[in-house]
Amino acid sequence: MDKREWRPAPLNGIRTVIKDLATAFDTLKSIGLIHTDLKLDNVMLVDHQVQPLRVKLIDFGLVVKTSEVWKGLVVQPLWHRAPDVILGLPFNAAIDVWSLGTILAVMLLGVQLFPGNNQYDVLRFIIDLLGEPPRTLLNSGLFTESFFKDKSRFCGRTVWKFKTPLEFQLETNLKTSDDREYTFSSLEELKTSSTHNKTIFQAEDRKACVELLQDMLQMDQKKRITPKQILAHPFITRSYLNLSKNCLYGTETVEADSSSERPGTEQTQLDGSSEHSCSLKELPAGVIEVQTDERTVLVEEATKESSVIRTQTVQGDTPSSVKAEIAPEIKLESITDEDWEISIVSVIGKSHSEAPKSSSEETLPAPVVSEPRNKKKKGIRRFFSRMRRDFFSCFCVPGQGEE
Repeated sequence: MDKREWRPAPLNGIRTVIKDLATAFDTLKSIGLIHTDLKLDNVMLVDHQVQPLRVKLIDFGLVVKTSEVWKGLVVQPLWHRAPDVILGLPFNAAIDVWSLGTILAVMLLGVQLFPGNNQYDVLRFIIDLLGEPPRTLLNSGLFTESFFKDKSRFCGRTVWKFKTPLEFQLETNLKTSDDREYTFSSLEELKTSSTHNKTIFQAEDRKACVELLQDMLQMDQKKRITPKQILAHPFITRSYLNLSKNCLYGTETVEADSSSERPGTEQTQLDGSSEHSCSLKELPAGVIEVQTDERTVLVEEATKESSVIRTQTVQGDTPSSVKAEIAPEIKLESITDEDWEISIVSVIGKSHSEAPKSSSEETLPAPVVSEPRNKKKKGIRRFFSRMRRDFFSCFCVPGQGEE
């Protein structure tokens, strides 16, 4: 980030870094360890020339076992410190996810979200951006009274009020300052930022990235996203682009920008004039979709009351789409395999560039039904039966009373 002069990183680069770090934290969580020291200095590039922005998590000198955490333990770098630690709450591996969210924000914005000189400033910036912590957390915090004033009401309910910078300075003799380099007041505003919104796909990408950031920076650790859930998040899987890649009518191809390209640039290529994602058309009831190498065919399910097949061209962006219908003209139940023969007509798809010959309904040859051969067979049997009777009658021995 220093070599980039703290310019925002491309979304594909952010995705790669967050995926690698979430994989590392998921492994640590599975064995009951908390890193507690995530910061930019402890994220190391594997090989920037061969594998751009592939990273590894390093420096495990401050690792803490989850089973050995105690209330009031102070860990994590100040700018990446979770409110769980600042308020003195019991914490777990979720504090690593909070730090990961602050790393994501640095890459997305190029500035630190909570650049305080002390814990009060950091907590003040957190509250300004995310709102005050829930009352249940403040009630159980070991250090809550260092940052909040309590007012008891007659119902026994404690109301906490965050101290002003002047009140905190008079009590602790610690100077407060505000070194924030951004002007937005909520993370929701980042979704509409024009930094990456060059196309509709990059707008969706940025929106998913900010939503992941919001899930990481949940004040309550029980609501905070887990490393395993991060790996399945739409920003990492890009599942929101699946419907736009292969459409039945009007194909759009999305090519992700390579992280090896010049930092700060992203490319999205669309095959077609439309920049909007295309929607799949619903198929009528009883129609199934058959896809071949060169065409998509919609075939209506055959019924027992039909035998004649007709084809007609479906109007749309795909000229080779063919819909086959079955017309109820001959009852299949009244015909057996021995009584008729069917000629098979093959429809061979040629190419997408070739236009259909006609858009009007075209009737294919009806099944060829052969005439029954019962009469012919009976005539042949009668002929041989007569020949056999006449032939063997010459050798018959006459009975009594016969000549």
